[in-house]
Amino acid sequence: MASQDGHEGIRVGQLCVRLAEQRGPLAAAGPMRDLALRIAAAIRDEASAAVSDDLDALEDLLLRAGYTAGLSPSRTPAPDLPGIGGGHPQLTVFACPAHACLRVEPPDDDVPLCRILDRPLRRMPLTS
Repeated sequence: MASQDGHEGIRVGQLCVRLAEQRGPLAAAGPMRDLALRIAAAIRDEASAAVSDDLDALEDLLLRAGYTAGLSPSRTPAPDLPGIGGGHPQLTVFACPAHACLRVEPPDDDVPLCRILDRPLRRMPLTS
């Protein structure tokens, strides 16, 4: 699967996070969840180049329903960490198992699950 560009990767990552939520805009049956599942299926089928318009439509539905973050993360991305490596303990994060999005989760004993691909996130070392 091809890696998404920055903007699309962020939105796909947020879609993955929101599909994992027990509550929220995509947890209940309805047009938003149906569209989100259709996008996830397209990504699984490696048709991710064709999801941009559907992501726009889903974001519009979320915004109209009052979810002001849309498909944007509720927190800003962490800045680059210069100086990592060379005598420092290696830091790792969990990331998308197929390089389809920019989702990153802190390391934990429980490996988060990608709700789009239905696979565990992969452990990835942070590099500078």
